[in-house]
Amino acid sequence: MEDAGTTVFYDDEDDCLDYDCLHNSVEYDYDYADLEKETLRELYQYCLSPSLHDTGHYILPLLGSTILFRLFIHTEYISHKVFHILSVIIGLYIIQHYVQESLIVLIVFVLFSYGVLHVPKRWHRGAGIFLPSLLIIAYCEFSMEPVIWHKIRSVIMTMVMKAISIAIDTSDSNNLPDVYSFMGYMFCGVTCLFGPWVSFKDYLSLRCSNNHQIKWSIICGMGFAFLSFVFLSISNCWTQWIFVDNSWKWLMAYRDALSFRTSHYFVSYLASALLVLGGFPLSSSTIVKPLYIEFPRSLVQVVIYWNIPMHYWLKTYIFRPSIKNLGKFGAVTVTYLTSSLLHGLNFQLAAVLLSLGFYTYVEFQLRTILADTFDACIASKQCSKQKCAHKYNSYNCWLVFVTNLMFSGLAMFHLAYLGLMFDISDLQETGYSYSHTINKWAELGFASHWVALATFCIYILIK
Repeated sequence: MEDAGTTVFYDDEDDCLDYDCLHNSVEYDYDYADLEKETLRELYQYCLSPSLHDTGHYILPLLGSTILFRLFIHTEYISHKVFHILSVIIGLYIIQHYVQESLIVLIVFVLFSYGVLHVPKRWHRGAGIFLPSLLIIAYCEFSMEPVIWHKIRSVIMTMVMKAISIAIDTSDSNNLPDVYSFMGYMFCGVTCLFGPWVSFKDYLSLRCSNNHQIKWSIICGMGFAFLSFVFLSISNCWTQWIFVDNSWKWLMAYRDALSFRTSHYFVSYLASALLVLGGFPLSSSTIVKPLYIEFPRSLVQVVIYWNIPMHYWLKTYIFRPSIKNLGKFGAVTVTYLTSSLLHGLNFQLAAVLLSLGFYTYVEFQLRTILADTFDACIASKQCSKQKCAHKYNSYNCWLVFVTNLMFSGLAMFHLAYLGLMFDISDLQETGYSYSHTINKWAELGFASHWVALATFCIYILIK
């Protein structure tokens, strides 16, 4: 999915893969501030066991619907039209069961989006592609209770991404999808709740998939599900147990950021399990790569592997069209603004995403200059060992290894600072406010922003 020849600087803290969807229904209140740390037995009894048991019970309807969807794929006597209708029915059931508040809004949005596809292009000149998306986000932002909007916005975002991708893919063609395939794709029960975004082409190809690989799909799906529950236990229990509340403030920041990241890994691997069990190929079911995030070479690497499907979507439908008219920096800005808008009009998300956009742009430009100047493999993206054309690399020069290690440490520092925003306070149910964001960063002296500013000054001086 990744085009190695295309430079991408953007990121997305994907609510489509956000733990809030499950955390709102499976919530525990444990006091980790006690002077005496819980024993492992108490941790298992009061956190691990109820977390895993209740979450497993919670997702059973979703798992059953996914298996049913897979059976419909390989039932030969079901026509394509009937298959799309069944896909819609399963999707509507999932939405009704888990996020009932968004059902009517989504139905209206999907019908409106399909109508816009058939409006002559000379009447809207491309604006119609984004009009329904802007309207539904604005409506939800200003008319819904914060708790409800925070709960359903990941579902809304997945639908918006699907609608925009179809509109852009068919903008230069008169081959518009029929209403059955369009509705089946939009309400696909496998992706309508936790995502991720999948292309319309991949959805249509499900009926042509090889049914001889069902056994392998089950094995991979069970593996993804196991990993998701491992990360759930880390997010819910282990981080709070290992890093106590009276620790050093930067260690606390790392703890909260790690808890947020592992909750993202949990939902990502759960979504991967559903994709594989639902019949999607394994090649398109990889959503996140935790090792590339926890031990990053650069922030650019974090951007790419945080949410691979959305990274591809942003690169294809926002970044590449924008760079032709706005240049590299303008395209980066537009891409991050689009990502922020997809999450709703939330100051904290916008602040984190735009900060990350500035960080990655500066880091990429600085490391590119250093790599060209010293002919060393210290750019943001690592060259393959066989194709590296640099004179010095980590295998023949210890300075290159140390330099890359320092940039990795800097990336981990920035991630701890930015991820601190998404703590486990009561505000997570309604969305984090402006004051919460500023106060959190102020506690750390805005250190990450000062470091980023210093990095930018160095880049300007050696440019």
